[in-house]
Amino acid sequence: MKKIIILIISLILLSGCYDYDEINDLGIISAIGIDYKDENYIVTLEILNNQSDKESGSISSYTKTAKSKTLAKAIEKTSDLIADKANYTHVKLMILGDTIINDKFQTIVDYFIRSTYFRENFYVVSAIDTEPQNILENKSKENPVASTTILSLLKSNEYSKNSSVLKTFDEILSEILTFGKDTCFSNIALNDEQFLVDGLIIFDEYEKKDKLNNEEATIYNILTNNFYRPIYSKEYDNLFFSIAIKSGKVDANIKSNKIIIDGKLEGKIMDNEPNFDIRDLQTLNKLDNDFKIIINEKLTNFLIKIQKNRSDILGLSQKYYQQTRIKEENYWLNLIIENNSDFDINKKGLIYEVKDEN
Repeated sequence: MKKIIILIISLILLSGCYDYDEINDLGIISAIGIDYKDENYIVTLEILNNQSDKESGSISSYTKTAKSKTLAKAIEKTSDLIADKANYTHVKLMILGDTIINDKFQTIVDYFIRSTYFRENFYVVSAIDTEPQNILENKSKENPVASTTILSLLKSNEYSKNSSVLKTFDEILSEILTFGKDTCFSNIALNDEQFLVDGLIIFDEYEKKDKLNNEEATIYNILTNNFYRPIYSKEYDNLFFSIAIKSGKVDANIKSNKIIIDGKLEGKIMDNEPNFDIRDLQTLNKLDNDFKIIINEKLTNFLIKIQKNRSDILGLSQKYYQQTRIKEENYWLNLIIENNSDFDINKKGLIYEVKDEN
């Protein structure tokens, strides 16, 4: 009986090790870049080195690139160039080239829906002015893994310039498949070997409609309530007064056959070069109105632009359907825009007590 128990335990332990891949035998893929040129898909994989730098303890990476007539074959051929067994479960970033964004975006989405090698929580960005291969090969001693550097830049940019829009593949897929909602995500550029967040690519379903600049991307983040103190300035006699939008919410909805922008934003004084008397309520009211005009103009112009480009990245048709149960994707395109949003400088945040007008 004792021998049988020992045999059973041995079988369990041995079966646990069967077909087990040691971590050092795997090629851990951290990013994938995809482009299309001369009727070939070009796939670049960023692979983490098995051995970290013993002195610094940092992890480095290398890249492999191959091409083929089909995306599946191109990925397979690139995987074959890796000495170790390719492991895609840790992919955290996908970079899409210009031709992919313009003509092959649906092919990419369809492939990754079906693929069993990839998880769907990797981030997606475009690189429309630089080939994805060049992006992933751009490394330095300070930044030995390109994908890590890019994601750090995008995440920090969310809190500094507020112009990055970082979405995972499954979030993008959900927006594409949801009635009345289009998708968008950030574009990455390379300038003097430095990565830059360079605007926002917007779609109508799978069709690229336009590229918005960083300032417009910030407005998108404000309208989707995903901002962190974006700064706006106004010049007064060659001197600048600046505020940061620190709280509040504005939203765009379809009401009474109009697109209504409504809500309230609250700002904090950042620069007071003109040396305004910020204790004076009349002065503060004037500043409130000045910046209300600036911000509302930007909000309105953003709505006009996405109307022109026919890309419903704010989900106006979806909101209209939720209100009326009427499915009409193009209803919002010709509606008048009415902006009722408000703006105030936070008086509680001032160092000095505000003087009463009386």
